[in-house]
Amino acid sequence: MAYLFLDDSKHHRSGFSLAAFAICDTDPTEEMDALFREYGFDPGTFEFKSSATMNDNNNLQALRDSLKHFIARNCKMALCIVDSAEDTRKLGPASLTLLRSALKHPRLEGQQHEVFFDEGLFKHKSAAEALVAGDPELQDCNFHFEQDSKAVMGIQLADIMAHTCSIMLLEALGYITKKVIVNAPGDSVYDGLEVELGFEMWAGIRYAFLSQNKPNPKDGFDLANVDVYPWGLFIDESVNERIAPAAMDRFGENYLGCIH
Repeated sequence: MAYLFLDDSKHHRSGFSLAAFAICDTDPTEEMDALFREYGFDPGTFEFKSSATMNDNNNLQALRDSLKHFIARNCKMALCIVDSAEDTRKLGPASLTLLRSALKHPRLEGQQHEVFFDEGLFKHKSAAEALVAGDPELQDCNFHFEQDSKAVMGIQLADIMAHTCSIMLLEALGYITKKVIVNAPGDSVYDGLEVELGFEMWAGIRYAFLSQNKPNPKDGFDLANVDVYPWGLFIDESVNERIAPAAMDRFGENYLGCIH
């Protein structure tokens, strides 16, 4: 059994909107609650948002880093991308298409799952329920639509995933060229090194992509690359001819080898 949580990140000026499933083997609420309280945040009143300004808030930065570490240790991730002009109509249905593919992954296949969606991903709750009613590919899922992300804390993990992957795609499209200094005191190679923001984002989340080993790797480098598509990635037909190939190049497969 898994718990799946969906949240989105919209980028209308750049032409795409993206949603991410956070996939957890167990309900993450208890551990997230403890992390929030450790850094001085009451989970009953505070909601983590990746878009929040954090420059002058050390506790919020520490919470963000701890949640990212939690994701790297405990979660898998699947993404869907739609054209931003169509996101109101397309994002919810696209997430269900992604879910159908994700459920064919050996990690999820043949099990019962609890699936939670943030508010506003479908026109209304009854429309979402109509889309899944009687679908044999989704019969093992218990759906919870139009959920409050403050109350369902796992959705906040999906917020981090969607935000992180959006930054990676924006960089791949040339919209972001920012570099950051790596703060990794235990890493003699990367600590203090200036790297692209997208690389830093990817390095912290790369093990979370829902993927499988390539069936016939040609060499050692190919062996270190895994296939994310189709289980962990769906690109809707609405996505234009510039963004779709960039998204496939960025997310369709993932390198898990040494980056030192």
